[in-house]
Amino acid sequence: MSTPAHTITLAHGCFTSDGSTSILEAALAQGVAVPFSCQRGECGSCRAQAAGGAYARIAPPTERTYVTAPDELLMCQCRAAGDLTLRFAHWQAPAQPARQYPATVLSRVPLTADVTQLIVAPRDAAGAFAWQAGQHARLLMDDGGERPFSIASVPVAAGPARLEFHIRRVPGGGFTDRVLPRLMPGDTLTLTGPHGACVWPARGWPEAVEHLVLLATGTGYAGVHAIMMTALQDPRIKRVTLYWGGRDEDDCYAAPRLNALQGKHSGFQWQAVLSRTSAVPAWHVQDAALAANHDWPRTVAYACGNPAMVRAARERLCAAGLPPDRFVSEAFVPARDRPATHVAPAPAHPWEQVGPRFSLDGILDARRRSREAVREIAALLRPGMTTREAVTAADAHLRRMGASHNWHPTYVRFGPDSQSPAVQPTDFQRRLRDDDVFVVDIGPVWDGYEGDYGDTFVLGADADRRRCAEAARQVFRRTREDWLRGLTGAALYDRAEAHARDYGCELVREVPGHRVADFPHALYGRHQLAQAGFVPADGIWVLEIQVRDRTLPIGAFHEDVLLREMA
Repeated sequence: MSTPAHTITLAHGCFTSDGSTSILEAALAQGVAVPFSCQRGECGSCRAQAAGGAYARIAPPTERTYVTAPDELLMCQCRAAGDLTLRFAHWQAPAQPARQYPATVLSRVPLTADVTQLIVAPRDAAGAFAWQAGQHARLLMDDGGERPFSIASVPVAAGPARLEFHIRRVPGGGFTDRVLPRLMPGDTLTLTGPHGACVWPARGWPEAVEHLVLLATGTGYAGVHAIMMTALQDPRIKRVTLYWGGRDEDDCYAAPRLNALQGKHSGFQWQAVLSRTSAVPAWHVQDAALAANHDWPRTVAYACGNPAMVRAARERLCAAGLPPDRFVSEAFVPARDRPATHVAPAPAHPWEQVGPRFSLDGILDARRRSREAVREIAALLRPGMTTREAVTAADAHLRRMGASHNWHPTYVRFGPDSQSPAVQPTDFQRRLRDDDVFVVDIGPVWDGYEGDYGDTFVLGADADRRRCAEAARQVFRRTREDWLRGLTGAALYDRAEAHARDYGCELVREVPGHRVADFPHALYGRHQLAQAGFVPADGIWVLEIQVRDRTLPIGAFHEDVLLREMA
């Protein structure tokens, strides 16, 4: 008698399971894209909302198990007991893979003295350019660089695509000063796309969302325009409000169009937030939004513009009651005039595959925020705290900083536990002492990119503890220099072992280094740096260094992304 197959339905497809394995294993066996990482039930990456159906836990939770919401399950820890419908509030399936398209210039029109509207028509015999509201395209430069621009056009269901870009001049810019002014109708450009996960969901937002708040600075308006127009066609959205920041009125170049739209739609309002004419010093779009007293628990917010605005808006709106998973953002990072280094590297090895939305700028921003988070978390820890209290405080701080979730569990290790790899059991009741050593190791996801950073801290003035903590950092530094000289991943850990002995320590070889990417890198592989028989690429590998003192019961840890240029 055959075992009945259960159907698991996702927003982006279906797969089946006979209930004998975990839901995650069934999905991966059938090549279905789902979020996952640790596969031990600790990180929460594979959590899903159970929208209907039957499932059962495979094993009871432990002290290390991620605590889910009442309507959630961990796919790696549960099996299907019947047909099941799952949703992911923290993740979207990869969209249509980015491809390269030739595009014909249709028009180039100045919107202000510094902003140009460029409209192009992608063409490809293999298929039409299909995108989601909120995505962007990258225009290719002759020097190999790329320039990303938000697509202001609303996606079309049929007919030829017309992509509208709003491009602000960058003085001396290779594209805006040397390419854009010469473009004429009929000219050909090359673009790649679509890119980006700052999109309006294909099925819209859940019924609990009734209001949309849009925050934009400068040409960030192009990034939210298509979302705004899409939302105005959704009968579930009762109110749409746009806050557009600029220096003066000319920066809000679409004001006539917005005023007309405001007169046509009773549920739409917009407000210019102008720095030069505001009566309130340092008045920003997030200030205007907070002053309006929105019903934040029933709101979704999109932010597009400079990174400082996006970070500040996320922190303040979530503090006011906006659910963190309903803050969707895309920050602008100005392009540099040199051959692009902040784009997805072509994988030199199959282990180095990345997703269609990957960019090195995303990794760099995730790294910056992770390093900042580790320093701030370390400052929160006080003698007398238990390890469990420290982990709880760290995770709460990551959420306040804007991390959507963790792709690996947060690890904090005190005293003797600092000798051990994170995967070994930790004494969660161990208390931090006045003269202790402790490790903070985080794996947050920032705007869809995986951050990973860890460091060791010492309370008091004990020379051996400080020597051990510094040893981990120096071994990392010297091993990175070996990488810059062309060593393979496997050879790096042989060198790290030798370096550790110079500081009176031994290397913990069970900590092997790993990949990072756009979340989840586990879709592309779970490969270890220490097993890489090739020279690792820039920006997608984490070098982990765990050392323990050769005579004393103390250890230290330091990890960071391998980058050729490290600030």
